This record gives sequence, C-alpha cells and structure tokens, in this order.
Amino acid sequence: KVKQKKAEKKPATVVKEVKTEEPAELSFSGFHKTGQNYTTEGYVVTDHTMRLMKEHLERTGGRVHTRFPPEPNGILHIGHAKAININFGFAKSHEGVCFLRYDDTNPEKEEEKFFTSILDMVNWLGYTPYKITHSSDNFQSLHDLAVKLIKSGDAYVCHQTADEMKGFEVKASPWRDRPIEESVLLFEDMKNGKFDEGKATLRMKCVLEEGKQDPVAYRIKYVAHHRTGDAWCIYPTYDYTHCLCDSFEDITHSLCTKEFQNRRSSYYWLCNVLEQYCPVQWEYGRLNIGYTIMSKRKITKLIDQASLQILMIRGCLH
Repeated sequence: KVKQKKAEKKPATVVKEVKTEEPAELSFSGFHKTGQNYTTEGYVVTDHTMRLMKEHLERTGGRVHTRFPPEPNGILHIGHAKAININFGFAKSHEGVCFLRYDDTNPEKEEEKFFTSILDMVNWLGYTPYKITHSSDNFQSLHDLAVKLIKSGDAYVCHQTADEMKGFEVKASPWRDRPIEESVLLFEDMKNGKFDEGKATLRMKCVLEEGKQDPVAYRIKYVAHHRTGDAWCIYPTYDYTHCLCDSFEDITHSLCTKEFQNRRSSYYWLCNVLEQYCPVQWEYGRLNIGYTIMSKRKITKLIDQASLQILMIRGCLH
C-alpha cells in the first residue's frame, strides 16, 4: 500500500464518514463504486471534495468513465492489448464508457501513422471509443491552471538543467522560493519563446512516493505540434497533464500499470490543490512475455530497419 503525500500549502484531511447520495451499484474486483472515491485507501479528501463529487455525478449520472491514453509515438504491442481490454472491458461490463485519449504532449516523436494505427488496434480488438480526445485539446486550460498553481505558491520557474535534476540525491532548487510574481512573469516569458530549450522549466512543489522532489510540469520545446502547429513552445509533462485530463473527462477509474504507482501522490495532490474533481488511480500488473519484444522504441527500430533494407533491395533491383 502507498502512503499518500499531502499538499504543502493546503494540507488535506482524510475523513472517515461522509454522507452522500446513494451511488450506482457498481463494483468489480474491489474497485470503488462510482461516487465513492473517498472510500479507497490513500485517497485524500479536502473541503472541496464532496462538492466536486456532487458536480461530477450530475455530469455523469453515476456512469463509469475510463480511458485508454496512449502516446502516439510508436506501434502498440501486446502489452497495450491488455491495457485496452482492461479499460474498455471494465467500462463495457458496467455499462459505462471509455475514451480513447491520445497523450500528445511530446511533438518530437508524434506522427500521423501512430494515431491511425492506435485506433485501428482498438477497433481490431472489438472496441469503439466513446469519444476520441487529445491532451492537446486542453492546452489552454492546462496553461491557465499552471498559472493558478504558481499564484497559489505551489509551482515555480526553475533553471536547473536536466542533468542537475536527475536521480534522487538532488540538491533542492535554488529558485524554489523565488517570489510568486517573478515566476508568473518568467512562465509567461517561457510561453513567449524568450528562453532557449533546457534553460527554464516549471516545477511543482510536491514529492513523489519514490522520493523524487518537485517534478517538472512544463518544459520548452521549439518543435511544431502535430495538431496545434507553432501555437505553443511550452509543453506539459505526463505528471502534470495526465491527472488533469482525467479530471476534465470525469474519469471514475484511472486504470494504469504498476510503474505509475509512484505517481499516485502527485496525481491526487495536483487535482486537490487546484480544486479539481479527483478520480481514483488503480494500478495493475504489466504484461510481460519472454522471448518477444515489449518496447515501442525497439519495435519502431525494427520496422525502420526493415523498411530501409527493403528500400535498399529495391534500389539494387532497379
């Protein structure tokens, strides 16, 4: 079990009993029922939780919402088939809905062929997404919430390099306590292209379960985005984007593999500190199979090498 980390500026209190309307009778393998997020171990309840939960139930009618959120940067493998079946299958078995959300926050590696192949795979497995969405749909909302996070004193602009932030025995950022107004202005400068790549990031004032302090929320990338073009030169990270997009889509059960367990505390912290509806994150074991490749990066390399060899052979024939 994982002990929940609490927000520094706005400590939350876990309540034992809360009176609420009777939720829909949905349960599966120990999962919480819709509307009863607060009954799960480690879930953090704040003064805003029950109001946000009531609004969430009004929008969803108590229906289960899940999502399959792949990065469109490679070919899916059999491990993704498990994730597809768990997310779509759980929603289907409870008469709920499942979103296909492309987590398109890294424009350097995203290509149209990956968007297409992911949807083809979902359909091939027999599922139809309730809606097809993109993290980039929310770029403006995510930016506005980042400004709110700075103004509440829970984020700051940092100039440590990527190498200086690597590992776990990392020195605290000398910019962690810089004035709020200064970080607001510097974040605007980041958005307006006044820094080179790697010269500034936006970091959140929280600690992951593994002990990693102040994960990055935004970084600079001067790369055109597949959908938004050159509109943005700052892009949100997984740690910042994932939980908020889950919240925007009223996800009831955020189902992910075990390697994301150490992100659970930042997931809950961020939703709560920004006063957003907070889903529940559940983890399941990864699918590993011997004597086969379970890496998008390696599969892509094999495909690229095979394509090159085919082109070379064709060139020789001509």
